[in-house]
Amino acid sequence: MRSKPHPTKTTYRRAARDGAGAILRTGRVARGGESDLRFRDLVEPALEAKRLRGNEPSSRDTDRVRLRRVLPVIGHLKLRHLTAGRIEAFLEGLARGDASHPQLKGATINRFHSLLSSIFQYAVRKKLAGVNPLAGGSVPWSKESPIHVRFLGRDEQLRLVRVIHQDCPKKTLEVELAILTGMRRGEQFGAEWQNWKAKEGVLYVTGKTGPRAVQISRAARSCLVRLRKHSPKAQCVTPERNLSPLDRRLWFENAVKKAELQAFRYHDLRHTFCSRLVAAGVPLLDVQRLAGHKSYSTTLRYAHLSPDHLKRAVERVEF
Repeated sequence: MRSKPHPTKTTYRRAARDGAGAILRTGRVARGGESDLRFRDLVEPALEAKRLRGNEPSSRDTDRVRLRRVLPVIGHLKLRHLTAGRIEAFLEGLARGDASHPQLKGATINRFHSLLSSIFQYAVRKKLAGVNPLAGGSVPWSKESPIHVRFLGRDEQLRLVRVIHQDCPKKTLEVELAILTGMRRGEQFGAEWQNWKAKEGVLYVTGKTGPRAVQISRAARSCLVRLRKHSPKAQCVTPERNLSPLDRRLWFENAVKKAELQAFRYHDLRHTFCSRLVAAGVPLLDVQRLAGHKSYSTTLRYAHLSPDHLKRAVERVEF
């Protein structure tokens, strides 16, 4: 007996497109309602709903990257077959990994959990599905490891900058700007000169949390002036904007290795900015605003770097 060929990625994309079109036009799949609805049919309408609600393009792009792991496994399944147990088994598979994919950590698995739940929530709201199988804790969340705040010491910074200046000197100012402003990498690489208001001391950027104003210090202003001189005709602040969907940071990773820094990422330049603010006695609420943290709990990760702030605060209380 001849076995059926395994569906290709093209097959999944075509089916998802056709199913999505039917939902967007009529509110249901034309072939027979919810019993015939498959998970892949929900994807495009759910992402379109996110776009209409104002979700950032970068957030939707991240969703699409994760869906590349989701759709080949459960995209073809009908909604009535996608029970809590079936979805939990899929998430457990992410934790185990396989020959093609490494094991994923708890925090990343929880992002998949949130994505799947948001798609089912959309289906329930539109009456395309009766229930969200992830609702009410039916699929447990993974335990996340404590976030370790890694930042540059002064001697580490000297070593790193020395290597970058020697191996890729055009990148030196990019690293300097990242430390002086605390911009996320996406914000920095997407920043345009037209949005730098030198008189106001502000650079307007858009990133993970949406548009925000980055305060520009005198040192950061000097850095921007030098960057502008290096690329006077460039549209973007960084001289070599990353136009690829892939995040190419090989130059930075090589520099970190050569400088003999342990477990240091580009994002840790942002941690360095926040850590130095706290160590200098800047109130945490001000750190939150300067860093563009959406949640105060994120800023609290740096509180231990100012061990005397509670002591100073309590001394203000008099009898």
